[in-house]
Parts: sequence; structure tokens; C-alpha cells
Amino acid sequence: MRWIRLLFLGLASVYPLYWTAQFVLFFLPEALLGFWLGEPVHVIGISYLQATAVVGQHSVFAAHWEALAFAVLFTMLIVGLRGDRYLTGALGIVLLGQSAMLPFLSYWRAPGASLAEALFGCAVAVAVIVFGLYRILLRTGGCNFLDRLALISLLAVLPQAGLWLAFRMAYPFFGTRFLLMLLVPLYVGAIAAAALPVRIGQPDFCSVPWTEILASSAAAGLLILAITLSSRSMNGLSSRSNYDRASTPPSMAHRPDLLRGARLAGDGSGMLT
Repeated sequence: MRWIRLLFLGLASVYPLYWTAQFVLFFLPEALLGFWLGEPVHVIGISYLQATAVVGQHSVFAAHWEALAFAVLFTMLIVGLRGDRYLTGALGIVLLGQSAMLPFLSYWRAPGASLAEALFGCAVAVAVIVFGLYRILLRTGGCNFLDRLALISLLAVLPQAGLWLAFRMAYPFFGTRFLLMLLVPLYVGAIAAAALPVRIGQPDFCSVPWTEILASSAAAGLLILAITLSSRSMNGLSSRSNYDRASTPPSMAHRPDLLRGARLAGDGSGMLT
């Protein structure tokens, strides 16, 4: 029963934690940079996979270094706030490391890329992954290497394999190479974490109540619902924008101030009714 509870917690929490990691690494840095520079933030896309944004032409840091820096920063924040006392907090650290490593793997294959830079970035990301798995082991316990590896696999490896398989069925571009880029470093990190000589006390499964599993499931459901509503709203706005451009008289097309006022008036009347 304890092992089943651990697996259910991983299945319930892996998707909201993955999407949150994507948001933290690839949307939040650009949003903060836009606020700091006073520049508009262009939302590239919000989907079931991730949320991404850019700030004009201001490229202060390379995207892969920006993601890695925020992964390390939020890892320190989780540890500082003692969020790693919870298994979901430690699993979030693992997903931060995985998400930060993907840009370096892509950068590695780019022409003219620095091999030393790519290796260093991957090494730091793997260290974050192993650290998160180590924090999981401090909570789950484990008598020997195989026992610890099985516990990590139940919480971190198997739920992610199921999640990526679901993405593979939903998105044709989710190829086998991308799956290997996600799962192989995770499994290697699990082996390294299970092999570490750590002093682990008694298993702490009693602190994984069903309420935590239900809360993670509810968070996943609300996230999927919010993304669905956001996608429909963006599609509606896009269709309306195309209609406005097609139906705008030539006289108003050269007067953006009048066009903007007319649209605001229309929005206001719709809100009042």
C-alpha cells in the first residue's frame, strides 16, 4: 500500500510540476526582464507543454544560461523555504534540473557551439537532478541500492515515462530522441543518487497522505482546465483580430487612435451587458 501511494503521488504531481518548471524557466525570466527594461513581453505560446515568452530584441543572457540560472535559484529557494520536506518539493527540483538541461542538449548539436560550455551546463543540470533525487531518498528511506532505486523510480521515473508517452501520442513531433533526452539523464541520476553513501532513517511514507495526492490531482485538473480556456480565448481573439482587419474601413486603418478607441468602446459595452 505504501508503494502504491508513492506511485500515485508521482502520477498526480508530475504534470503540474513539469508545467510549473517550464513556466519558471522559459516565461518568468523574460517577464521579469521586460518589467525591468520597461519593454513589452511577447507571449510566444501557452500550451499543454509549456509557456514561453520573449522581450523584444533585448537578449541579455543566452536562453540556456538564463534557464539554468533560474533552475539553480529556485532550487535554492525551495531548500531555503524547506519545501524539500515534501516529496512534491523535491520532485520539483528534479524537474527544474531536467528542464534546464534540455536547452544545453539542443545547443550541443548547434553548429559552432562550445563543447565545454555545453558540458558544463549539462553537468550543473545533472547535479540539480541528483540533488533533488537525494532529497527524495531522505524522505522515502531504503535498505539497499536496489530498494532506493525502486523507490525513486516509483516517484520520479515511471510517472514521467507515462507523461512523456501521453505527450508522444498527442504530439507527433515528440520523437524518440526527445524522450531519450528526458529519461536517460533522469535514470542515470537515479542510479547515482541511489548509489550515494547516505544515512537514511526509517521510511517516511506516513507523511504522504491521500489528501496530498488528491490536492496534486486537483492542481493538475485545474491547470489543464485553465490552459484549455486560455487556448480557446486566444483563438477567439485571433479570429476577432482577423475579422477586424478585414472589415476596417480605409479611413480608420490610417487612424490607429480611432480604431483603438472603437475597440475599447466595444469591449466596454460587452462588459456592461
